[in-house]
Amino acid sequence: MPEEMKKEAPKAAASSGSDDSKLFGALCYIIGVLVPLFVLFTEKKENKFLAFHAWQSLIFSALWIVAWVGLSVISSVASIATGGIGSLLFCLFLPLGLIVVVGVLFSAWKAYQGEKYKLPIIGDFAEKQVK
Repeated sequence: MPEEMKKEAPKAAASSGSDDSKLFGALCYIIGVLVPLFVLFTEKKENKFLAFHAWQSLIFSALWIVAWVGLSVISSVASIATGGIGSLLFCLFLPLGLIVVVGVLFSAWKAYQGEKYKLPIIGDFAEKQVK
C-alpha cells in the first residue's frame, strides 16, 4: 500500500497545477482584460495553455470593444441625422451583446475543461502569438 500512495501523490500535485491553469484560463474570458494581461506578464513562457487563452481573450475583448464603439458612433450619427434609423441601429446592441456573452461563457467553459478551443480567425492569431 505505501508504494501505491507514493505513486498517487505526484498525480495529485500535477493535477492541482493544471486545475489552476484551467481556472485562470476560464477567468481570462470572464474577467476580460485584467487577468489575461496578468497571465501574459507572469506566465507567458512557462504555460502555453494559459498564454493561448489569455491572447484569445484579449483579442476577443478588443474586437468586442471596437464593434461596440463603432456601432455606438454609427447609431449616434444616424440618430442625429435621421431620428428614427439610429434607434433601429441601437436595437443591434442586444443581439451583439448576446453573441458576446455566449462566446465568453462557451470559451470559459472550454478552458475550464482543459481544452484549447480555438475561436474562428481569432484562435489562429492567438496561437501564433504563443509560439
